[in-house]
Amino acid sequence: MLFHAPTCKLVSKSYARLLYNDFLASPEAPQFDSVPQDLRELDYERSLSDRNIEKTFMGLSKKKFEERVKPSLLAPTQCGNMYTASVYSGLVSLLSNIDSDILQGKRVALFSYGSGLASSLFSLIVKGSTKELADKLNLKERLEARRVVEPQVYDYMCELRHQAHGKKNFIPQGSAETISKGAYYCLKVDELFRRQYQRKE
Repeated sequence: MLFHAPTCKLVSKSYARLLYNDFLASPEAPQFDSVPQDLRELDYERSLSDRNIEKTFMGLSKKKFEERVKPSLLAPTQCGNMYTASVYSGLVSLLSNIDSDILQGKRVALFSYGSGLASSLFSLIVKGSTKELADKLNLKERLEARRVVEPQVYDYMCELRHQAHGKKNFIPQGSAETISKGAYYCLKVDELFRRQYQRKE
């Protein structure tokens, strides 16, 4: 199960809530034997904010979370919220962490939402090798190769982006020295907002 991941803690809470919904549908299932009586009697509205429900079902879901969800959290954990790209960073994390042979024939559910206004839940079935894709993604190595900068440097880089927003007849500022080999970067934006890119050799 892949989730939109504003924070990874929210993902673990969401997965636990899914298990709580399973409990509501089948409270007598053996996996729920340890759920205390007071939680069994809690009405749905109160369950939405009850810390004991959250804690209990996070505990009950922990093992399955480690197996089914955690492999998708490499990039979200390392990079934080990526907004639109968030659920897809989970997909590349899954492909990078789970061997292609294990993924064959498996259904993967993806849940994404935007600003609380709309959401999408869809699934895919893995058919064919994912090894070449994982090799080309090279996710773990690329994450490890990131450059650490002081907060002031980061703020400066953000300010350069802010100044560039919506500009035409513009040449981006900053050094291309730190751009990874093989990556594309913007050389200029012309008077019609057309961008010219170059590949770092």
